[in-house]
Amino acid sequence: MFDITFLFIMAFAGGTIVIIGISVILGRRITEPKEELQQKVKNLEEEVRKLKNEK
Repeated sequence: MFDITFLFIMAFAGGTIVIIGISVILGRRITEPKEELQQKVKNLEEEVRKLKNEK
């Protein structure tokens, strides 16, 4: 009986770790494009400021 309980606990722990890992990976993939776009917008705003100052 102890063996079955132990296996169940280990399977549950492993499943929990897999779910957490997948959610972390998906979270990073979702936030990466936003950070990249924000950086591009920032660079474009700096270019616009430089062009305005040249006039």
